[in-house]
Amino acid sequence: MPSYTRNVARDQLVFVACNTKILYGFKTKDLASLSGVSSSDLTALGHLTSSAAMGQSGKIYVVGASAPKPPRVNKKLSNAAVGTQKSISTYCAKTALGAALTAGWNISKNGHGVTLQAASASSGSLTAIATLSDGSKYCFPMNKADFDAHGAALGLEASTAITSTSEKDSLVRGSSKPKPGRVSKKTSGGGTFSSFFSTGTDVAQAGYNITEEEIVIVGASNSSP
Repeated sequence: MPSYTRNVARDQLVFVACNTKILYGFKTKDLASLSGVSSSDLTALGHLTSSAAMGQSGKIYVVGASAPKPPRVNKKLSNAAVGTQKSISTYCAKTALGAALTAGWNISKNGHGVTLQAASASSGSLTAIATLSDGSKYCFPMNKADFDAHGAALGLEASTAITSTSEKDSLVRGSSKPKPGRVSKKTSGGGTFSSFFSTGTDVAQAGYNITEEEIVIVGASNSSP
């Protein structure tokens, strides 16, 4: 481990735009404190502090997601002394790539969206989608037989229901926030069925028990966190 990484806290929560809806949040150290990095460098990347991000209306705040992911960029630090950090790598807003390149950053990894799997004769699973109170659409794999038996009662959608750009820009997979609530239900065979569900669905009426509530980050579009 290089000496310059020791005892350096990643305590800065920063957001960048993945698309028209999602602001992707990640923890980083104070990048502006590095020699050769200015606040204008980070502004060129579309970095938003948590307070600035939360002030935006109609956004979905995502942390720790497998998808979507924003692009990654890197830059060599000029005049770096021996034993100090010689380059920097971080995320960049999708809409800021042009400004980032002008500011001397290089694209190291392209961003990507959420891949959906439709039901097919050759596959026993599909992508099920739960809608949360922040407008996000959380995608997860589900057995097709379970989807057919429980999907409607849990308010879940299949990938074929996602048709508009707004819906596609609301998709998220594998995130720690947002995350849908979970339910469970005893099966006729004596086992227990468990799944995510869409927030606001009357699952109790269908005999399901809520075991976990949804987790969302609330911004300016609703009430203060």
